[in-house]
Amino acid sequence: MLRCVGTRRRLPLAVGGLALLPALVVALLPGDGPAAAEHDAVVAIPDRMAGYSYLTGDVSDSPPGRAVALFQHGWGLEFMDFPQAVAVGAHDDVYRRVDLAEDRAGPETQGDPAPMVLSPEGTRVAVGDHDSDRLDLAVLDLGNGEVTTHPLPEGRSAVPVAWSPDGRLVAYLASAAPTNPYSGTPIEGDVGLLDVSSGEVRTLAGATQVSTAAFSPDGSELAVQRSPTAGGTLDVFDLEGGGRRGLDLPVGHELGGADAWSPDGALLATARVPSPCLDAVDEAEWTACQGEWESIPDVIAFVAATGRPTEVPEPLDGEIAESRRVLGWASAREVVVLSGRADDGSDPDEFWVTRVSLDDGATERLSAVPTGGGNYGVGRFQLATSLVPDLQVRSAGELDRGRWPVWLRVTLALGAAAAAGLLAPTVVRAARRR
Repeated sequence: MLRCVGTRRRLPLAVGGLALLPALVVALLPGDGPAAAEHDAVVAIPDRMAGYSYLTGDVSDSPPGRAVALFQHGWGLEFMDFPQAVAVGAHDDVYRRVDLAEDRAGPETQGDPAPMVLSPEGTRVAVGDHDSDRLDLAVLDLGNGEVTTHPLPEGRSAVPVAWSPDGRLVAYLASAAPTNPYSGTPIEGDVGLLDVSSGEVRTLAGATQVSTAAFSPDGSELAVQRSPTAGGTLDVFDLEGGGRRGLDLPVGHELGGADAWSPDGALLATARVPSPCLDAVDEAEWTACQGEWESIPDVIAFVAATGRPTEVPEPLDGEIAESRRVLGWASAREVVVLSGRADDGSDPDEFWVTRVSLDDGATERLSAVPTGGGNYGVGRFQLATSLVPDLQVRSAGELDRGRWPVWLRVTLALGAAAAAGLLAPTVVRAARRR
């Protein structure tokens, strides 16, 4: 009798254990990515991006292939709002979380993914680190999920800011001290250049205290924006000959991001600097500073990139370009920006990827980017810039989110094993009654 009772007590554990092993194997095995696209497959952006989801799988589990966009979804400000790094497929409605960027994030990011930059052709993501005692840059291949780690010279922070147009070089900001994206002041560092094909690293002499950089279309020059503490100047460095030149900026403006350079090499986009008033020590100082800052036109303005007389188009109003920077260029006279929320009766809780003509200001909406009622904000939105000139728009279809996240699959496996163990005695008793 005692032996029988002991057997009955051990039965749920035995059955649960037997069920758990295959369940965990299935849960943890990597999955296949989407079928590889044909070499000449159409590159397109969905007319509406998918909303925030907990069920989006990781790149490491099921690689998405070429991506047309990369962005942060969620700010971690609301209950159950966990920031995600999301890559969007260039050939189909494929969505994956860039878990490499999420895993490399430290407490200084307040839950945000680590600094990340999508390559021009959309096949790789460079990921840095705000605080590391073994500094490196990691490059993720979206086609197979493989990660290549490139050691960097001694330091604590490496923030990738731009890819060269040919996808060979990554410009990054190096700092001897940790950097904090929520410090209230722009991140700054000395410019380093990583050759991802050879792993060679070199510093760009003279490019110190830089906050933003942009490669020229042929990759021979790099425009660098110095931080406000270094004077806020804009310089262009010759990467081959070693020379440099300074450019005049509109008052209160700075380089408009990594994709600021027009494809013909003639123009650089600039945007109003973020509010410099966070360090104000009292209300009177803050009010005066804020008033001066608000008097600066909130526009995307353009300057001649060569330093020679050039026809410069009229600025783009800030309402057209919510992100205050250029996402890419459809042509030498057409930019792509992230526009502000709609006021035309459509969903007010969304942004728009918009193509804008520099000749007449005409706009064409390409893709809506929902924010989920404001809870799941969108930030660091990027496009694969070499795909923008031929970018088409497709109707959003059935979503491919890949395998469910590991935590969910493991939870379900444990639940299934527990249920099997609990049901085992009932099944055995029913069988004996027959």
